Amino acid sequence: MVGSAGRSSRIIRMPSTTFSGPGSPLNAMRSFSIVILFAAALIFGSGCNNGSMERVGSIEAAERDSILVFLNQVGQDAMHGAFTNLQDYEYRRYLRTEQFDGDDFLLAFTEHLIEVEGDSAARAMRVTRSDSGGAFDFGFFNQFVSENVEGPDPVDLVPFLIEEDPAYLSPRNLDKYAFRMAGDTLMWDRSALIVEVRAKADLADGENIRRVRYYVDESSNQLVAMYLERIDLGLLFREESTFYMHVRPAPGSTVSGLDDSAVYVPYNTRFQTQISTPFKGSYRIRTVSTYTDHELVRP
Repeated sequence: MVGSAGRSSRIIRMPSTTFSGPGSPLNAMRSFSIVILFAAALIFGSGCNNGSMERVGSIEAAERDSILVFLNQVGQDAMHGAFTNLQDYEYRRYLRTEQFDGDDFLLAFTEHLIEVEGDSAARAMRVTRSDSGGAFDFGFFNQFVSENVEGPDPVDLVPFLIEEDPAYLSPRNLDKYAFRMAGDTLMWDRSALIVEVRAKADLADGENIRRVRYYVDESSNQLVAMYLERIDLGLLFREESTFYMHVRPAPGSTVSGLDDSAVYVPYNTRFQTQISTPFKGSYRIRTVSTYTDHELVRP
């Protein structure tokens, strides 16, 4: 700048003084250079700020790592085996399916109370109560959802809840999710710890799984319930789905109160999906099943 000032003073002494005025090309060039430097500083500073946002602090990283160690030690046999164990039991199942429009107005519903009797070789399902109203309308998606609405067979949600390698537990995605211990709650008559995993709004925009909750039985260290939210984008539709499954020890399956001997069976499952299309608008489907009165089939 000192050299530039010197050159400027020599220019002023030249016969042509048109270079030294406020609107002269020289001052314009100086102003333009200052603007460029200022813009570069803003861009550089913005880049640094974004970098610091993406880095997880040491405290958050330590909490996350301790939760990952905890989850790695949680047993999943109770969830994985629940529907297989159900084949050895007679039970009662309450099933309700509903469809809502984009304004959350109930369009249609079906409701069944089903008695399941006999062993797996001679299974019999008897509908003891049934009710319905309205008319379901799934449009193009009828081929995918109608069987789940009309069929009384139980649907195992474990494949949708527990993936072999969930994206939110992948080392390259850990910084995209927030992990926290969310207290405890009663599941059936048992105390369970809650672990919540939530997608970060600024870092996980492209990830399908948005939120997960683990419910871990404190006495057995078994996963006894799980909740998951996900978003899937198709070419002509957007699907927002939630899954929930809760299992419990079957009556009489524990020996002297030891949880290791418990046989777990489904207690409650919930599935909900909201589908949005450019042609039909949006609608929501919700299915709830509750399993009660489990009784071991005697040979």
